[in-house]
Amino acid sequence: MAEIFSAVQVGDEVVCRGCLKMEEMISAQRGITDSYSADDVRETEYTCSRCNKKIEPFEIKF
Repeated sequence: MAEIFSAVQVGDEVVCRGCLKMEEMISAQRGITDSYSADDVRETEYTCSRCNKKIEPFEIKF
């Protein structure tokens, strides 16, 4: 099953879902890279290193 995450650690950068390249997204979904959950993002304010926007929690609502 794919991992649900709000942001990913890519090298020294914290990158939001919108700025991830396809291969980075696939690695994150497979759980290969370090990721930040919605709870992590709520507790600590992170800024995307690529677009400089505040990273918002990502959640799937059923």
